[in-house]
Amino acid sequence: MARVRIAWVLACLAALAAAPLCAARAAAPKAQDLVARGEYLSRAADCMPCHTRPGGTPFAGGLMIGTPFGTLSSPNITPDPDTGIGKWTDDQFFAALHDGIGASGEYLYPVMPFTSYTKMPRADVMAIRAYLATLKPVYAPRAPSDMRFPFDVRDGMIAWRELFFHPGFFVPDPNESAAWNRGAYLVEGPGHCGECHSPRNILGATETDDTLAGGMVGHWLAPNISADPRWGIGGWSVPQIVQFLKTGSSAKKGVAFGPMSEVVHASLQYLTDADLTAIATFLKDGPDRKPPPQPLLATRADIRNGQHVYMNNCAMCHQSKGVGIPGVIPNLADNRAVQAALPNDVILAVLRGLPGHDGRPTMPSFAGKLGDQSVADLVNYVRSGWGNQGPTDATAAIVASMRSAAGAGAAGTQSARAFDCPAVGSAAMTGVLANPSQVALLANAQGADLSNKIGVMIADIRKNNPSASDPAIADALNAAYCPVIAQQAGLSYQQKRARLATFNEQVQTQIAPAVPMGSAMRVLATVPLPPAVLQQVDAAAAAAKLPAEQWMADALAKAAAAK
Repeated sequence: MARVRIAWVLACLAALAAAPLCAARAAAPKAQDLVARGEYLSRAADCMPCHTRPGGTPFAGGLMIGTPFGTLSSPNITPDPDTGIGKWTDDQFFAALHDGIGASGEYLYPVMPFTSYTKMPRADVMAIRAYLATLKPVYAPRAPSDMRFPFDVRDGMIAWRELFFHPGFFVPDPNESAAWNRGAYLVEGPGHCGECHSPRNILGATETDDTLAGGMVGHWLAPNISADPRWGIGGWSVPQIVQFLKTGSSAKKGVAFGPMSEVVHASLQYLTDADLTAIATFLKDGPDRKPPPQPLLATRADIRNGQHVYMNNCAMCHQSKGVGIPGVIPNLADNRAVQAALPNDVILAVLRGLPGHDGRPTMPSFAGKLGDQSVADLVNYVRSGWGNQGPTDATAAIVASMRSAAGAGAAGTQSARAFDCPAVGSAAMTGVLANPSQVALLANAQGADLSNKIGVMIADIRKNNPSASDPAIADALNAAYCPVIAQQAGLSYQQKRARLATFNEQVQTQIAPAVPMGSAMRVLATVPLPPAVLQQVDAAAAAAKLPAEQWMADALAKAAAAK
């Protein structure tokens, strides 16, 4: 091998014409290594999800990002010369990430986490640039932002920067191990974990004294990931943290919710085990961050009603004791995400459902089936049942305020696939549909017509698949209906998502609660109710100290007797 290498070098030196070839062969591996390193770092920095609009091309921008000060559109970072970064110099690209300064010298809003990226050395920033330069240029002009005055004046950012931005590279701690320092760099630099998992002040800057104590991402709670053993992850082992970061789930700690699920599937799953171990090592060695005391608001009657709602809607998958099914259905008992300082993530999971990943089935939305009070009672029961110690602070008012957010379409990884539909049979029920082609008949159905056709399909499925569970039927119907809507060229992405949400609500509404075997009761009819009526039913049932289903049954009995 050594003789071959020496002979090749001598041959190159012997002929001047061969010199360019020699240079190319020597430089190619280095350039390839730089691009590969940049791709890895771009994933560690989670660049793609924020720079991809729903249904758009990855990295072409257009995602509308909500902030307390208005809405900001993300820019195109493909190498398109007119609408992307194709004409940027290396210095301009570095200034954007390290100093928060745009190509025209403008101050960037800290929605782009340059406050963390500033810790990255120039070599890492240039590696990301080298990778982005290999992408296909996409002509995608930046959508207009809608920032409120005075925040729409970028020059006003100078005061914010003086107060809260401290540029500087990451400096390793000589007293710590190489793994600890690598983890600190990834968490504080490209990973920018504190940008989501830290509270922010009224000016939108992270509270440095409470870094990693938990923060809000829209309506989602980014939980406490400090070393606190009760509220943070101090009680987790390093392998448990690595498993959660890599897969978004843990046998004992539950699954990643909301935006964190996107981070896992767009970023963290691509990191090496050594880097994930380094992150876990650093997080477990950090300071403890405790949340302020939370009042216990739910009454004992509310908790009992929540248990009834759980048994009728959730126990068939998550089991009566909240233990789930290992590797398939996540546990709710001893689940730190369920016991977080705020109930937001559990509420949104109930209202929105959760996508299926890595063999786990999709969790359907219950927004159309459960009213606000029932959702609040269910969440409080789950957060305090089976030994869980989460505050029972969910209220109907909180659920009502978050219900509108439940219909928001996903972004990031899923939107980068143009329109993400689960495969039919994702609920481990291949062939559950008696006649899949009949789903096409639903494409243009609306209102009562849609409701009636869904009812017919559910009846057919149950007839041909008597052992099919309600969640499996809902999953199969949604999985079959999604491609039909996705292929309709006349609908926008938002309209397609709205159609899917309506369809899912109709399915959930028409799947009646299970009736015990041998019971003399039977389901007479399944009637869709608007959310306002559901809320009225919930309020009346709560006043009567009865589950909503029991209150409705009693009301029907009284009405029938009066006739």
